[in-house]
Amino acid sequence: MSPAAADRPAYLLVQGQVTDREGFKAYSAALPAIYRRYGGEYLALVPAPRVEVAEGNVENRSIVLARFPSRAAARAFWDSPEYAAAKKLREGKGTFFVTILDGLPGAGQD
Repeated sequence: MSPAAADRPAYLLVQGQVTDREGFKAYSAALPAIYRRYGGEYLALVPAPRVEVAEGNVENRSIVLARFPSRAAARAFWDSPEYAAAKKLREGKGTFFVTILDGLPGAGQD
């Protein structure tokens, strides 16, 4: 990874269909501390009924968008033992599509 790429923020985009809302609560409660530990912050938490589809098919997916200081930080979060333990809490609670995206140079800087 080039030094410039290491300085870019990275975004974790999660799209999910939760099928067991009550069972999903323990997973949701475990996440904020893990995100913080790896430098992540939530930018958007949108339940499926509130997702506005501007184009394309409505897929009834909730959206989570989080920013991390770098791709390495996002990957460290995703691969961490803390997240692996939390992820077990969501097993059987829905289906999820997760991507890690590189931000543009200078994005997210004040």
